[in-house]
Amino acid sequence: MQLRSLILYSKSGKTRELRFRLGELNIITGSSRTGKSIILDIVDFCLGRDDAPVSVGPITRTVEWVAVLLELPDTRAFVARRLPAKGRKSISTAMLEFGSALQALPYERLDNNCDSDELRQQLGLRIGLGDVRSEPQPGSLQAPFALHLGHAVPLCLQNQDEITTRSILFHRQGERDAGARLTSTLPYFLGAVGDDQAQKQHELTTARRILRRRQQELKVAETADGNIDARLHSLLAQARTAGLISAGEELGSREALLDALREAVRFPPPPSEANPSQAERTVALQDRRSQLRQQLEDISEQRRFLTRQEAEENSYSQVVQRGISRLYAVDLLPPGSGPLVDDATCPLCASRLPQPDSAIEDMLHTLSDLRGQLASVHTVRPRREQTLRELAEQADTVREELRGVEGALNSLAELEADRTRFRAQTEEQAFLRGRIDAHLSQLPGTGDSYEGSLLQLRASAAFAQATVDELEAELDTDAMQDRLDHALSYINTDMTAYAQELKLEHSERNVRLDVRKLTVLADTDDGITPLLRIGSGENWVGYHLVAHLALHRFFALNHRPVPRMLLLDQVTQPFYPSEVAKDSGNPDLIRSDADRNTVHGMFELMYRFTHDLAPDFQLIVSDHANLPDQWYQDCVRYNWRDGEALVPQSWIDEHPSS
Repeated sequence: MQLRSLILYSKSGKTRELRFRLGELNIITGSSRTGKSIILDIVDFCLGRDDAPVSVGPITRTVEWVAVLLELPDTRAFVARRLPAKGRKSISTAMLEFGSALQALPYERLDNNCDSDELRQQLGLRIGLGDVRSEPQPGSLQAPFALHLGHAVPLCLQNQDEITTRSILFHRQGERDAGARLTSTLPYFLGAVGDDQAQKQHELTTARRILRRRQQELKVAETADGNIDARLHSLLAQARTAGLISAGEELGSREALLDALREAVRFPPPPSEANPSQAERTVALQDRRSQLRQQLEDISEQRRFLTRQEAEENSYSQVVQRGISRLYAVDLLPPGSGPLVDDATCPLCASRLPQPDSAIEDMLHTLSDLRGQLASVHTVRPRREQTLRELAEQADTVREELRGVEGALNSLAELEADRTRFRAQTEEQAFLRGRIDAHLSQLPGTGDSYEGSLLQLRASAAFAQATVDELEAELDTDAMQDRLDHALSYINTDMTAYAQELKLEHSERNVRLDVRKLTVLADTDDGITPLLRIGSGENWVGYHLVAHLALHRFFALNHRPVPRMLLLDQVTQPFYPSEVAKDSGNPDLIRSDADRNTVHGMFELMYRFTHDLAPDFQLIVSDHANLPDQWYQDCVRYNWRDGEALVPQSWIDEHPSS
């Protein structure tokens, strides 16, 4: 597969076609921002990529369709893709036409007739990619996948961000899963794995998965078989403890154990003993207990009041008695309890006083009051004592009834505790019956049927093992590795020769391709040095170039199903010191003679490379360089300077930016 032409279709129906020569070096040179780099992205998009790699600018404003006309081994293919609508980044529809004399179709005939998956499959079939499946590396989480053109395209493109980096070697290698897919597919593209071997490798991987599954099923069954009896005895002991099975002699056979456990599952649950009247009786007794406790509290409160009153009266009587005793002690009053005659008589000598003494009258009144109060206290005391005796009798009666009520409540509580224990035992039995039933339902069949199932699992595992052994015998992994090493030896020899011709750093001994890590390795005095540890952009570009040229030389000479073209973008960008130098493309503005020689050497290598493989290989380079050599100028297809660009200015004038 090579590129005959690239076509742009404007939104107004105009056409812009870039034609390329087959089997030669094609150079597009020009100033910055003229659309050179977008050519590689358009080819990538037209070969089946869903994400449209077109940045916002003149292309998105003016172009509606992009297309390529491809030269295939026995025919031509026209592929057209409509650019995604505004706000969208990807599209899966496409147009695909085949024809031996096919030319670029006019705008009016453009119409989607397939999707990107079918596009890749159809084009892949035309270059020799049959129904091939790729098997990921052992231990990879990636699923097997069918090879199509999309797996070969990353070997044919290098944009300006990729060719100058040391961390990746192939197009889109840094994207998710892209590196893993390249690692899985490279052995096939290098011829180490044939079409039938790839299919057998897929069958072997599937057979190994089936074998692991069968072995796991057999292991689980045999482990379960070894633990069945122990588990059954354990369940039987639990059933006896819970009262589901009566204690008896030990059961030896598995069938006897199973019969006993099935009997435990059928154990009838005890009848419910719910008694609503008992609950009502409990509530009534609790209410009566509360009433009696309240009565007892009321009686106690009355007794405390009367006792406190008696204590206060005794204290008062003592005070009154002391007052009367004091009057007697000073002999102010005659003996006896009778009153004095009058207050004009002297209490000391009984003579008549000239005038009545008021103090005598006051003492007489005080004594009279004290005697009256003391008599009142003595009158109340018998009634209070009678009341206290009655309250004590009531308290005894209430306490006796309270003891009876509490005894009845304790009896009811014991009955409820027994009922709770009974319910707990019932629930335990129900739970154990459920466990036993669940375990029995999960057991494999017993007897002949069970033995038959084990034999069937063993037979399935043995058959899966035999299938794996047969496929492994057909697939000689050592032979595949030998073929891969043989292919890499040719590639590594060419890489070393190209690197030495360009005088790349660390190329003195051996340069080789690492297909597992997808990088370049160089043998140095310090050991094996990967591209990641080699310095300077000039070396990174150089090693990208020699790796891809060596790969495509091998693909072409060994007729591998990879497009016979390589698109490179901005291979000289590390050598131009400024934008002015880049825009002019004049080699005289390159920094040093050594850099100018390197740039000249790279293009001369590419020119000789395509000439040696002509007409089986096409190389398309978009670059700033514009060397004066005649062979270089003969390879220039387009020189976009002084207003020339990929998108005509007239298209831009028709669709100005908003």
